[in-house]
Amino acid sequence: MSDIKTKAIFYAYSNNALDQLAPYVFLCHQKKINCVVIYGEDFVKQKVRPRNNIIKIFKHYNINTYNITSVGKKGFIQSIFSYFWCLAITIESYQYIPNFFKSKIKGLTNKIFQLLEGELIGKNAAIELLKNNEKVLVFTDNWDLRKKFQNGFLSYIKDRATIISTNQVPYHFHNPAWQKPNDWGKEDIALVANHWEAADKTFIDRKVVIGNLRYSKKWSTILDDYSMEKKSNIGHKKNVLILTHTESHTSDWERMLELLRELNRKEDINLCILPHIRGMINMKPPKDLEKVWDKTTTLDVAVKKSDIIIFWESSGIFEAVLRNKKIFFLSFLTLRKFIWENNAPKNMMIKNENELFDALNNYNENDVIDNHCFEEIIWSEGDPWFNASNFLDEFLNSDH
Repeated sequence: MSDIKTKAIFYAYSNNALDQLAPYVFLCHQKKINCVVIYGEDFVKQKVRPRNNIIKIFKHYNINTYNITSVGKKGFIQSIFSYFWCLAITIESYQYIPNFFKSKIKGLTNKIFQLLEGELIGKNAAIELLKNNEKVLVFTDNWDLRKKFQNGFLSYIKDRATIISTNQVPYHFHNPAWQKPNDWGKEDIALVANHWEAADKTFIDRKVVIGNLRYSKKWSTILDDYSMEKKSNIGHKKNVLILTHTESHTSDWERMLELLRELNRKEDINLCILPHIRGMINMKPPKDLEKVWDKTTTLDVAVKKSDIIIFWESSGIFEAVLRNKKIFFLSFLTLRKFIWENNAPKNMMIKNENELFDALNNYNENDVIDNHCFEEIIWSEGDPWFNASNFLDEFLNSDH
């Protein structure tokens, strides 16, 4: 291990990005690297909050975390925003404070947010965090020039430290935009999940295929150590989880809702509907689905407590692969063609509602589960934890 003083900075725009970056935080900490986590735009706007088990891990290992607006120089507007942001977070934790008042404070905070100079705040944060370090690694998800805080932060970092990207989600469908990224910055190294991602990310000079660290078995074990949730089996029913997605990513929205209603009426099923974190988390569920519409349970916990996972778009399906769950893919509701489809077993590919009901009726918990088509997406080069650890060791001992 190198004796050079090293810092690793992790810029998380959203919860998806944080989920992807958190295992790298843990791994870097294990290698005695000074780690700092920056919560970006979605956290600043209070659209999301870090997941409890990740908060516990950071706290246990004394990982420093900061809101992007709290780092570096502050102007008057930034100071006012920081005050109201802290106030909104504080009152949110008190149940006896009326929701009307909470929403008013949150709305005022968001109005002040619109006045912030995102590019400047990002740059000032970068200046502060780069002080007094010989070698700095900056981990982030894809660099989007339209995200002002992230772009200001990374633009100053560029050529002063090494920028390393990890895609928010496993790469399982082709993305032509990655070949002509007009709205993206250019990081130094891309840690990619598989050879399809490496081939499509043509604008990045250096790509390292390591698999997907978020869905490594090592990280899953670590997360479980900080979660108290256990699988339940009420009345020996089948625990069925639906990983939903937004209307724009669903071929027939009304057909999908009617299917959820039919599943909810089945007496041999405990149904859980997990709304997609982007575009659905604030959606008011249909009245007849309110009791099974779960906005609070995290993906890893919801999958752990289920027997069967049903989806048509969500990349969260890889959590089910990790935990070796039975998976049904509703091909009649999807709008995409996925890389893994050609190798998927026929009994996973569901063409209509009747096929799904038959598959659920015939489900046996002792059936052999075949998720190999997904495994080659996230574990294409063997153990992602081992691969990521090797990459870090080589990088720390190099001349970068």
